[in-house]
Amino acid sequence: MPDLNPQPLPPRAIDVHLPASILNDLQAFQKVQASLLDRAGCPGCTSGIQFRWRQYENYLVGLKGDIHELPGQEAVRFSAG
Repeated sequence: MPDLNPQPLPPRAIDVHLPASILNDLQAFQKVQASLLDRAGCPGCTSGIQFRWRQYENYLVGLKGDIHELPGQEAVRFSAG
């Protein structure tokens, strides 16, 4: 039997960009997390997965310095790195 490598694999990093309304709502947040775990192929645990949660805020500044909030994405952007 070959020797096992004592060094574990580095965690799988997943960046998640979502609005504050989901980050501040525990039930909505847990629903997103469960969906992402299912998508990552590990619906039961986060072992080996590093979620990097990011709140998105997008603004457009006009030539005169006027600031407008841009509408956010309704869906969670999912990228695995």
